Amino acid sequence: PTLNDNKASLVAKDFALQTKPHGHGDVHMLIHSSGLAKKWSAQGLKYLMFFQDTNGLVFHAAPAAFGVSSTMKLEVNSITVPRRPGEAVGAICQLVGKEKSLTCNVEYNQLEGLMKAAGFAGDVADEKTGFSPYPGNLNVLVFSIPEYAATLEKSGGMVPEFVNPKYKDAEKTIFKKPTRLECMMQDYPKLLSSEAKVGFISLEREVCFSAVKNNAVDALGKQKKTGFPESACSGEADAYKINRRYLSLAGASVDVEGKDAEFNRIKTKVGAKLVFQPSFACTLAELKSK
Repeated sequence: PTLNDNKASLVAKDFALQTKPHGHGDVHMLIHSSGLAKKWSAQGLKYLMFFQDTNGLVFHAAPAAFGVSSTMKLEVNSITVPRRPGEAVGAICQLVGKEKSLTCNVEYNQLEGLMKAAGFAGDVADEKTGFSPYPGNLNVLVFSIPEYAATLEKSGGMVPEFVNPKYKDAEKTIFKKPTRLECMMQDYPKLLSSEAKVGFISLEREVCFSAVKNNAVDALGKQKKTGFPESACSGEADAYKINRRYLSLAGASVDVEGKDAEFNRIKTKVGAKLVFQPSFACTLAELKSK
């Protein structure tokens, strides 16, 4: 049910409660209630990866993520990219309390306040790199299945819930629109103890992140603001570019960057349109062996 104010008044229309989705954290509940986690564990499967279907490049990072998870015996491993302070993407942080510490995602709109409340200056760029010390969360997570199944058994598949209202007044008394209780899949580590091994890998953005989620108009505005349009033309161009880069690293002579081009006024680069079939090469090492 949706909530209309700070008193959690319910919203009704035509004699029915207005509702909103509970959030993608429910994926853990579905995997638990369907018995899949327990089944996968019994079958001896080792790892499970959640990914965002708008980001096709992430599969270039998947082998590295699985390898690090296996080598370091991580229960949870997040794929991240360097982020700049204030960038609208969640950050992976280590939160240390009196009784518990955990490595987890902190939403970008909560990070600054959290850090200042803890006595830090805030989300400040590193002088050498220009990036935040806290990498950007791509919401791509690798779970060790045996521990994952055991944790879901204890929690019943539930992950922590929260309410995130958007206010229209400075006093924070009036909601812009009704809100709801929700949960996020990346909050799973909050179920774990301090002894649980939770980590992340951080890779260059062009290797593993180029979302395709904006229409042409929104993409143009996003490119002007951040430099990343996150549209169909940029996603396709980036998919070809990373393969050109791999081919160059394998020793071939190829123009990696390509030439400037525009589609619907969205600026991008166009070069050789390279696609590698999985049967040919899934990793740089396999490509170099050809």
